[in-house]
Amino acid sequence: MSFSAPASSSAFPSISCRHNPLKRPTFAVTLYGWSLLCLLATVGVGCNRGGSNAGGGSAVGGKTGSDRFPLTAGNYTILGILTDNQDNAKAKENAETTVLRYPDVACLVGLWSQNTPMILSALKSSDLLGKVKVVGFDEHAETLQGIRDGHVHGTIVQQPYQFGYRSVEFLTQIARGEPVDAPESGLIFIPHEIIRAENVQQFGDNLEAIKAGAGPLLSPSSNLDGKGLKVAYITNSVDPFWVWAEFGCRRAAEQFGTQVEVQMPSSGSVEEQKRFLETNAVAKLDGVAISPIDPDNQVQMIDTAAAVMPVICHDSDAPASQRKFYLGTSNYMAGRAAGKLIKESIPQGGKVMLFVGKMEVLNAQERSQGIIDELSDLPIPEIFQSL
Repeated sequence: MSFSAPASSSAFPSISCRHNPLKRPTFAVTLYGWSLLCLLATVGVGCNRGGSNAGGGSAVGGKTGSDRFPLTAGNYTILGILTDNQDNAKAKENAETTVLRYPDVACLVGLWSQNTPMILSALKSSDLLGKVKVVGFDEHAETLQGIRDGHVHGTIVQQPYQFGYRSVEFLTQIARGEPVDAPESGLIFIPHEIIRAENVQQFGDNLEAIKAGAGPLLSPSSNLDGKGLKVAYITNSVDPFWVWAEFGCRRAAEQFGTQVEVQMPSSGSVEEQKRFLETNAVAKLDGVAISPIDPDNQVQMIDTAAAVMPVICHDSDAPASQRKFYLGTSNYMAGRAAGKLIKESIPQGGKVMLFVGKMEVLNAQERSQGIIDELSDLPIPEIFQSL
């Protein structure tokens, strides 16, 4: 069995993976986590959890902890990974400071939805639009317009509509006692897509269809009945990215009859996610999908919720927890794709700075590692070679 979008919708590729009746993956997930830790340790990419930069991101140039930056990756020099705690003003400040301190910086890379628009804003105020290359992640309207205007070389999009739709569908299946087929790894990957000037208009048209309530039915022939069921979909923040996931949730709820509550933590905090989980458990919901903000420190709360109701992870994983499975992007491979865009934009090499909201989130670690490995021309690890 495979899950696929209608063939006419190029923005919604199929989910293709090895399927087995759902079971708690132990060895495979442990292997995945260990492989990632080994990869991260190779170059020292990790979390800023303490010191003078706790909560505020690395200093420009990345001189924190092990002084791992600047880092040479092939013909490229990665200056650092700057975090902003999802504060737009800080994100813009990070980009402005970078171009002031490194006037020869060649490419700025936004790893979360808000980063690329803030990079563009900083470049505009510095009169550097079009002079410094930009690579983005996600389908923020300003990022897409930046591609149309020639100010953004390209962006990696993750299909959040599918995150929402599939989460509601799979939670409904679990609640109805129907097996959800998943790989032994417990990782259901939704393919990313690369958006450049040549396909940005078609992608934008697809988004308009979703906004109009005409998003594709990803399982058009399904007879799944969710009447009487209620599930929750917890994001990691309030962001335009999650609006598209909410459209997917609503479309699936409409098709299957399942009630869904989309819960967006306004503070983007672990504590708010914990309150949502606790409230949902008390309400005896039929399932919850969550994008963990700090997976290492959320295992206990996820396990507590999972003892009461089915829990799956989306967008960001917590592989050490009792979640059923992860649903979302292969962030490492998406990072490799972003690395390819960097190579396209500055083929001669040069200095690169990365920007992200929070490095403690697993997707940020995986994306940055993918970029570093791609720029270093390292082989793709075996665990990802089938993707």
